[in-house]
Amino acid sequence: MTLRVRIAVALAVLAGIAAVFVAATTYVTTDQRVRAEVDSYLDTYGRRFQDRDGRDAAALCGRRGPGPAELGDQQRNDDGVSGVAFQCISPAGTVVATVGPVALPVDPVDRVMAAGRGGVRTRTVSTDSGTFRVQTVALAGGGAVQIARDYGETQRVLGGLRWWLLLIVALTVSVAAAAGWFIARRATEPLVQLTDAAEEVATTGRLDVAIPVTGDDEPGRLARAFATMLNALGRSREQQQQLVQDAGHELRTPLTSLRTNVETLQRYDALPADTRRSILGDLEAETRELGALVDELVQLATDTYDDEPEQRVALDQLVERSAERVRRRTGRVISVTSNPGFVVGRPRDLARAIGNLLENAAKFSPATEPIEVSVSGGVVSVRDHGPGVPEEDRAHIFERFYRSAAARALPGSGLGLAIVDQTARTHGGSVSVAEAIGGGAIFTLSIPPAP
Repeated sequence: MTLRVRIAVALAVLAGIAAVFVAATTYVTTDQRVRAEVDSYLDTYGRRFQDRDGRDAAALCGRRGPGPAELGDQQRNDDGVSGVAFQCISPAGTVVATVGPVALPVDPVDRVMAAGRGGVRTRTVSTDSGTFRVQTVALAGGGAVQIARDYGETQRVLGGLRWWLLLIVALTVSVAAAAGWFIARRATEPLVQLTDAAEEVATTGRLDVAIPVTGDDEPGRLARAFATMLNALGRSREQQQQLVQDAGHELRTPLTSLRTNVETLQRYDALPADTRRSILGDLEAETRELGALVDELVQLATDTYDDEPEQRVALDQLVERSAERVRRRTGRVISVTSNPGFVVGRPRDLARAIGNLLENAAKFSPATEPIEVSVSGGVVSVRDHGPGVPEEDRAHIFERFYRSAAARALPGSGLGLAIVDQTARTHGGSVSVAEAIGGGAIFTLSIPPAP
């Protein structure tokens, strides 16, 4: 069952319950009110037969005074109401007189009342002549009188009312179901469109599916969130495809060099010792560079350190340790000026980014010139004394595999600064490059300081 059908059925059921309650209440109230009016009419006559001298009862039952026919004429002349019958019961329980269009049934209770038990009893009876409301009144001297009023017309009115109420209930349920369907259709239309779009994405794999976004309600917010998610997935897929293409291009060069050197070793058995050593050295260098490239690709593509928990990090100490590792690896002079500062982040990720900045500076700075590092708060600045970064390259230097014209002859993958940029962004910071006073470049990594 669809959501639209459930909403329509729910509204129809609620409307039906309310309509049935109102209809039942109306019917019961009307029935009780009409019955009370008929009973009040019968009570008026019942009180006339409960007088102590029994004159009215005697007139009706033929004891004295006017006869039964006269009482009936009096009733018709005084009240102008037809359909009223009277019947007298003797103390022995037999019918002794009848006035009106119908003979009324006498049951054991009526006979007990006529035998002297007294009391008043009102009930509804059905005869061959129709339905009557009957009141039995015990007389003071024994016997009883039954007063009956035609109840068939009232029953017919109530029957008509019942059918009208059932019709109103049916119409109410139908209108509620139609209104519920219309409301549900309008309310769920954005959800249906969103579902169709999601199914198309799942079936075709396309992420450029148009998502209709309307309104500020929950479906509208959901549509906007879904569209944003698709856009993010699309950008991620494009970046992934670009990474694969760039990685394939960058891997092709060292692999070609490796294949060429291996083929040379296989083809020529008697190579001079110097040539063999040179080829083996190239193989080792290319293998090392290929391994570094693969490591950087894995980290850049999968964000290796995302599972490392964030913690409070003393940035000045982290820079000191990174600088010491680069000193041992390159033999370069690295001077560090630092002030105590703390950031919240992943230590290994930050150490890798700072190490990349230091190795980049060592690559472009002359061996005789020191690399200058300063740390203050959450800002790390690395200055080299190399040729600097041309203005036209500064906008692209942090892109994957981008290498400026001056750097193409140097070893490297073009991923180091891209990793720095990714680390900065995942920590809520940024990285930038500028021309240093006196020549060279200065890279600035900014991480929000810890509270």
